[in-house]
Amino acid sequence: MINKEYDVIVIGGGPAGGQFARELSAKGYKVLLTERHKSFKDNNFSSAGMTLDPLTEFNIPESVVGAYWENLEIQCSENLYSWNGTNNKGVVLDFGRLRQFLADETIKNGSDVLMGHTYLRKQLLEDGVVASFKTSTGEVEFKAKLLIDGTGPSRRVVYDGLKDQPKLICGGGVEYLIEVSQEVYDRYKKSLFFFLGDKWAYKGYSWIFPMENRILKVGAGKIYIQIDKEDEFKGSMKKMTEKIIKEYLNIDDYRLIDIHGGTLKYSPSIKDTFYKDRVVAIGDAVSTVNPLGGEGIRYAMQNARLAANYVDDFLKTGDENFVAYRKKWRNKHLLKWQLSEASCRRMYAKYSDDKIERRIGYIHQTTDIDSVIEMLFNFKFNKLVSRIFEVYKLKLVYKFSKNPKIKFK
Repeated sequence: MINKEYDVIVIGGGPAGGQFARELSAKGYKVLLTERHKSFKDNNFSSAGMTLDPLTEFNIPESVVGAYWENLEIQCSENLYSWNGTNNKGVVLDFGRLRQFLADETIKNGSDVLMGHTYLRKQLLEDGVVASFKTSTGEVEFKAKLLIDGTGPSRRVVYDGLKDQPKLICGGGVEYLIEVSQEVYDRYKKSLFFFLGDKWAYKGYSWIFPMENRILKVGAGKIYIQIDKEDEFKGSMKKMTEKIIKEYLNIDDYRLIDIHGGTLKYSPSIKDTFYKDRVVAIGDAVSTVNPLGGEGIRYAMQNARLAANYVDDFLKTGDENFVAYRKKWRNKHLLKWQLSEASCRRMYAKYSDDKIERRIGYIHQTTDIDSVIEMLFNFKFNKLVSRIFEVYKLKLVYKFSKNPKIKFK
């Protein structure tokens, strides 16, 4: 029995799903946003560090901000490298509050949000599609003209089975939310603090991010894991996180508020299916998460905004022009993703500790904080490449000037 009909059903209340529901409901459509957890505080995994730009871009309120940061710091196995700013460069969001905000905006726009609804299956009809959900009281069905797959790395809606999915690279992480002394918090309250190298971040990276006063996020993540060894992976990431707390922060008297974690899967070169059988995929279901790190939330929300425009056209005209949606997104992001993918593979999977140390040291010598931010968050390597070229050119000029056999005109 179909309980209710909508223009669109969004499955998954993450940043992409929530932003899509917010965008489309604001256009006057009847949208249903479903979330499998009973509260947005559950499964609260995202380091949620970003620059200031998304606050204005998506009109994100101050209530969602956990902390502001102005410095970037990277601790390698041997040395610490710091890039200091003189004003706020970005924020760390409260991931649960962000998702709740997007859901509340959807409700304000006259649409519905249902928590505790786990997607089961879909049934394609001539005039739409029916989605079935499991709830605490049984099974319910809703009908729509389109389904939106916002289920992230599981891609549960757009694909009917694992065999249909493209080749995926797997990764994930574990994060501890802890309350610490004021002295410890003050050391990290203005920085995004990363770890690279085997000592603190074996074949991946770790982090310490500030939240509200005396609250820190400490976590560890890794790319290129085997899913059949996921339990082993989570255990190793927990050990790495606890090592940072105990040996780097050097504290035993902290209060553990929460432990959460998650798995990511992305398609190299973004070979995902963006549309199939009245299902539009968004966010991490089309690999908006980037393996290098950076503003995964921002890119998921940008993708949702783009998809909402194409869904709007479909609902107005009936034209399934979603090939253009895929093409436009890939044209804009594919090269950046491939560059950061290559950087990630070298840094996390191939480089020795010594090589990581040399690379980060060289970047520290040749770039300012704004250039590093452009690289980490916007995946723009122009300034870094230009600076490296200038330094290399100066070295060549110096070398040739010491050679009496070379004549300069």
